[in-house]
Formats: sequence, C-alpha cells, structure tokens
Amino acid sequence: MGRRKIKMEKVQDTNTKQVTFSKRRLGLFKKASELATLCNAEVGIVVFSPGNKPYSFGKPNFDLIAERFKNEFEEEEEADSCETSGYSRGKRARQEKKICKRLNSIIEEAEAEKKHGEDLHKWLESAEQDRFNKPIEELTLEELKEFEAKIKKIRCGIQSNINHMQASSSLMFLSKDN
Repeated sequence: MGRRKIKMEKVQDTNTKQVTFSKRRLGLFKKASELATLCNAEVGIVVFSPGNKPYSFGKPNFDLIAERFKNEFEEEEEADSCETSGYSRGKRARQEKKICKRLNSIIEEAEAEKKHGEDLHKWLESAEQDRFNKPIEELTLEELKEFEAKIKKIRCGIQSNINHMQASSSLMFLSKDN
C-alpha cells in the first residue's frame, strides 16, 4: 500500500487503534534511539497502550535515566527551597516531595523484588537440586511437566512484577508533568 498522509484524529476501531499504537510506539522509540546516538543524549520515554499497559525505552538504560532524573530533581528542590518561599512554591514543594516519596517507594519495591528473586533462585537451587539437577534427558514426563509449570509460574510472577514496577515509575513521570 505504501506511505500516505494520515489525518490526525482519534482512531475509533479497537484493533486499528492497537495496530497504530504498536507501529507508532516502535517509531517513537526508534527516533529516541537515533536522537541518543546522534547527540550522545540520555533518553527515557514511558508510553501507555490503549490497554493501559506501560512501555518504556531508555538509552543507555531506563532505570539509569529515572535515577538520574530523581537525583537532579532532588538537588533542584534543595536549591529552590533555599532561594524562595511562598504559597505557590510551597504547593510545588509538596507535590515534588510527594513524587520523590513515590519514586523512593518504587525503588524500594524494585530492591525488594530483586532480593525476593535472589532468594527464590537460592531456594530453587537448594530445594529442587536433587530432583531437577539431573540431565533433562533423564527426567520423566511427569517431572518435565512439573518443571515446566514451575518455570511458567516464576516467569508470570516476574512479568507481573516488571509490569507493576514500570507502571509505578511511569506514574511518577506523568505526575511530574501535572
């Protein structure tokens, strides 16, 4: 079909909306990557799909960009609080503190999840060592199915935690704009 000019208006059809979002999200991330490469810039983007699923892109790394943003935000807050005061500044400072607290909470959650993952890994190594520490060819069909189920369960839990953390960090960035 080729390229053609598309009128800028809200897409009504759900399937078309999802396809458009996917293509444009990839295009946005590609442009962000090009900007980072050409200008040696650090770039971080968060986008929510029509299904409310968060997608993030960062170069060199989204977590690094978010951490840097948080640190600069805190330094700016400290400098501003020394220079000015007043109602509007007080309101802004309260909003900034709220955002920083939320970000700290997200970081703590991420660290807790990381520790939980490490603990789970240790548990898997020790508890299942005897049962699943033999070559895969020696496992029975029942053991293979059980092993597969455990891996799927762990994978789902990890993906759920990733989605939760991405959504939480995305909310922090969105609330910064408001």
